[in-house]
Amino acid sequence: MTARMTFSRVLKEIRQSKGYSQEHLAFEAGLSMRSISLLEGNKQQPTITTIENLSKALGITMVEFIQAVEVGVH
Repeated sequence: MTARMTFSRVLKEIRQSKGYSQEHLAFEAGLSMRSISLLEGNKQQPTITTIENLSKALGITMVEFIQAVEVGVH
């Protein structure tokens, strides 16, 4: 599994574990709902700023987010 695919899966899993809809996460992260859908669908690559905004919206650090992705790659 690639890091890009894992990012999509991890994003969706964390979002769902928080009970957030794509719409809620988009609002909290300052992104469009389409962006969240594209990220979760592995059709868009996140920028560092996007990862930072998503992390804040999900209540985790960027390090925690990236570590979750790295664990999924191995």
